[in-house]
Amino acid sequence: MSESILIINGATRKNGNTDIIISRIIESAKSNNFKPAIIELRNKNISNCIGCYTCLKDSKCFFEDDMTEIRNNINKTELIIFASPLYWCVVTGLMKTFLDRLFFYYHPHNKSLIAGKKAIIVTPMNQKDINSESEVLVDFYKRLFNCLGVKIVDMFFFNDIMAKGSVLDKPEHLEQAYSIGANLKKLKIG
Repeated sequence: MSESILIINGATRKNGNTDIIISRIIESAKSNNFKPAIIELRNKNISNCIGCYTCLKDSKCFFEDDMTEIRNNINKTELIIFASPLYWCVVTGLMKTFLDRLFFYYHPHNKSLIAGKKAIIVTPMNQKDINSESEVLVDFYKRLFNCLGVKIVDMFFFNDIMAKGSVLDKPEHLEQAYSIGANLKKLKIG
């Protein structure tokens, strides 16, 4: 089994559409001999970045919170799946706080810990039109990961789902979620 996959869940709602999609990804990943680890941001204590630049000066974050553990998990993985519903054209506040704290990796010493990793973006959304509604999010992720040297290998959008559990009424979305884990071997992870 490989533990080289980390899923960051930025959904605020427990057992909602994002959680259901993630469970399908995990199910298929496990059936392909992967053992993904998952971090539920809603259960973590992550302080907002205050822009103090301590991480750039000392190669260490000012805050000693759950990001220390999360960074340790990031450092030992090859692929990170970032899962967050679309909120106002971007990610949830939980995910944004987490992503802001990735600034730690902008320090040249720290950057070597994340550069070269692969990322998959998973975005449930209530909007029907994926293209017009995801443009800002796609640009956001591309700019962020370009700065950190992380390669986005794929992005998946699950449209037209809003009510809790409504993804269960969309078999095409459940199949798409399953295919994410099923296709991990093609990425040569593990």
